Amino acid sequence: MQPKTPENSDEITLFIIEGTHRLATISLNDYGFLLSAQMAQTYLDRAAKVLESKRSSDKALMNEVGLLKVAVKAMSLEYAQFERFCTDSERFDRVETKTWIEWISKCGVRAISRRHCVTVSQHLAYKIRLFHSRICSILTEE
Repeated sequence: MQPKTPENSDEITLFIIEGTHRLATISLNDYGFLLSAQMAQTYLDRAAKVLESKRSSDKALMNEVGLLKVAVKAMSLEYAQFERFCTDSERFDRVETKTWIEWISKCGVRAISRRHCVTVSQHLAYKIRLFHSRICSILTEE
């Protein structure tokens, strides 16, 4: 019996379908920015494992796999930074205000923070969707 590896077509198909679903959820922020960032990191961990198991005698294909591995690490760091920012923002939201000046200031900071989260989330969603299309292309090549 052959050991189950990500090279098996069922595993690759499952990764592609599951990844597509995850990316739709991440891109739309269905569960909020923090959970989307965590979900993206889980997806990237899985993608790194799939890339690590990819074997081929084609040098160009393996060079592309190497570039994708680098992209996984870079995006993982970006999502970790975004997760930290979201955590800090949530902590800031729970801080009590004592005066109306503090409350107005807090509202301003929250608005800026929210706009930053939207911008970063859209940017990262674009990058991870592009990455997913590239990895799907690599995984489906023979």
